[in-house]
Amino acid sequence: MQMRSANSSSRLSVMSPQTYGIIIGGILPGLIFGLTNTLVKASTEKGISIPLYVICTGVGTVVIGIIMLMIMKDTKVSLTSGGYAFTAGALWAAGVSGILLALQNYDASISIITPVFNMNTLVTVALGLWLFSEWQTVKVPQLLIGSLLIVVGGAVVARA
Repeated sequence: MQMRSANSSSRLSVMSPQTYGIIIGGILPGLIFGLTNTLVKASTEKGISIPLYVICTGVGTVVIGIIMLMIMKDTKVSLTSGGYAFTAGALWAAGVSGILLALQNYDASISIITPVFNMNTLVTVALGLWLFSEWQTVKVPQLLIGSLLIVVGGAVVARA
């Protein structure tokens, strides 16, 4: 049996803040959004109007917001930040309404349209590089290669 030094053991158990960020802000939401898209399809199959779906998801959002507020006790907001948040929610609701319309009226398959609408990543990448100058802190060539793979994947899935 090999003994490890305390130093090598602590290196194995400590992740960088970036790794925690990827797990908490990337992998976990990816799993949650994957489940969410499945529930979108289930909801449309059980019969729900688009306006009531948006309202029900809005109520769910409010409940999570209240829980987060009770846990985090963070109440900072400005007119500008609140306006951005409201606009993000309105844009999300408009996008989801399109998904619901496709599922309900055009017999779209959730397994095909999800990878296609998740090409929204490309919009976010482009805007992040431009508006927030993230091109200064990321590896742009790797980002562009990954973005190209997203486009290719979306095109392949759209033809499935």
